Amino acid sequence: YELTKLRELYELDAEYEEYTKIGARVISRDAGNWYSSFVIDKGENDGIQVNCNVIAGSGLVGRVVETGPNHAKVTSIISDGINTSGMVLSSGDNLIVSGNLQTMAEGKIEYSQLVDSKNRVTVGDKVVTSNISDQYLPGLLIGYISSITTDSNNLTKSGTLTTAVDFEHLQDVLVILELKQTVE
Repeated sequence: YELTKLRELYELDAEYEEYTKIGARVISRDAGNWYSSFVIDKGENDGIQVNCNVIAGSGLVGRVVETGPNHAKVTSIISDGINTSGMVLSSGDNLIVSGNLQTMAEGKIEYSQLVDSKNRVTVGDKVVTSNISDQYLPGLLIGYISSITTDSNNLTKSGTLTTAVDFEHLQDVLVILELKQTVE
């Protein structure tokens, strides 16, 4: 099992090879079934700063919100009230991904404000972090469209995404050491 998890991290490292990363282990988490907020065993002494992006499994987990010399606290994208700017990879359309621990029971998170006037977005499309995000590096996989609903205004769409990360079983993560503000 551990070998499989390490292979996943190795493949993820290769997928985002343009960034400098460091591996870390989850050492504690908030109460509940999901890793919405957790602490890792690496910190400032390892080059980790507030706002470093954290990835695992197949994509984005969240970002560092607090650091100490040998630890860092991470808030994940599934946390209530956390909004992430996303983009549908196939069409280039932007949307907002919103954390919601209620919908995580089905392994899904919500999205909204998708302007898909040409109806090109379909179930299964990849959603990645957009280049207009102020906190996340562009192109990190968030998940896959699992449902699409036209909003009452008939201008935007909303629905759910299946996350690229298993937020119920996080053990090891990769922390990207470059910050969004420094990568241009």
